[in-house]
Amino acid sequence: MAVWGRSPLLVAIPLWMSFGRAAAGLAEPQICYVLDGILFLYGIILTALYCRIKIYNAKGAQAGKGKGKNVEEGIYTDLKPHAQDTYEAIGMKK
Repeated sequence: MAVWGRSPLLVAIPLWMSFGRAAAGLAEPQICYVLDGILFLYGIILTALYCRIKIYNAKGAQAGKGKGKNVEEGIYTDLKPHAQDTYEAIGMKK
């Protein structure tokens, strides 16, 4: 608690120095290998989640086919055609 009463600069300088020492411990190639490993795992996880969603949606579509869904129950059922012309003539009187 006594640290919070002090200037933020007094707290930030020791933290900055400790991060500098930690970063100096790894040379640039090792940092790249670690980051490549993280990105590789991230890609695998995202691919697995994407495939899971695709499989789930495919199973849902097959289950919907078996129930005899009506064609008019689609996503666009509530949409109505626009009655007015987009470019309506303006009555100009001279």
